[in-house]
Amino acid sequence: MSNHDIVFSSMHPNMASMTSTASIQTLACQRHAYTILKASGDDIRPYLQSQITQDIKKLTPQSPIYCTVLSPQGKMVSDMHLIDTGHELILIAPTTHALMLVERLRRFALGHAIRLGIVDTLALLSIQGEQSQQIQATIQQPVEASINMPEAAEQGVWLIMQTTDIQDALNGIDASCSEETMENACIIRGTPRFGRDWDASIHPMNANLIDMGGVSFEKGCYVGQEVTSRMQWRGGVKKKLYHVQLSGLPTTLPCPIQTTVTIGSLSSAATDSQGQAWGIAHLPIEVVEKQAPLSLQTGEIIRVIEACHA
Repeated sequence: MSNHDIVFSSMHPNMASMTSTASIQTLACQRHAYTILKASGDDIRPYLQSQITQDIKKLTPQSPIYCTVLSPQGKMVSDMHLIDTGHELILIAPTTHALMLVERLRRFALGHAIRLGIVDTLALLSIQGEQSQQIQATIQQPVEASINMPEAAEQGVWLIMQTTDIQDALNGIDASCSEETMENACIIRGTPRFGRDWDASIHPMNANLIDMGGVSFEKGCYVGQEVTSRMQWRGGVKKKLYHVQLSGLPTTLPCPIQTTVTIGSLSSAATDSQGQAWGIAHLPIEVVEKQAPLSLQTGEIIRVIEACHA
């Protein structure tokens, strides 16, 4: 078995009780899909409290948080992970939306003592698998910050490092892989990513924001709160992202999902080392709860494993 093989336990034939238990050999690569930002200043925490969906009070040097930033109309701008280093904040954002995120956060910052921007000299090293902690301990290059992040396995870590140091670190890791391999492992495990599995056309409440631990309903006001709160308290959350098993891969993505009519979409798919196909789908909660038979328009059968979660 190679370092990049992915092995799953046997699957229960009953769809309602089916679970997936992924166990991969260690994978490591630079995650170009993510960009590093830094934020600091006397007002940075109270300012971000008025801008993000999660409660900034939960952010400590020991406890990173996940959150989203919305437009005044409640539309998605970007999601991000926040790390408190003790003297400044590190933001991990999708590369495709990092510049938009910076522009959005700076837009309402007039009169606030904050500094915020992309740091091109920093990048993200992802190490996933049972040996991730041991490998992290062997890295000789400086690490600015770290966060436990099991994106492709039950155990995993993200390391924020100088871009020039990451390749040196990878040269000492036997399990280094391509980013495509890492992305496929994430899909197989059922880890969604903004920009791949959902976009700004989908409100984050319909993309598992609660399941991902990315929203607080007790904190004070923030931009886009009215729409988010209304969806929660008035039953406006109608869809979710789900980890699914497929009888085969579609020829194109995204691919419509149907019962007797089109009701959702498969956003990503990949096969494991045993040839089993897995994916992430956006589906109505009611349809999933009723266990309605699902298939792609091209005929592949879909079994829902569980809602995607942190």
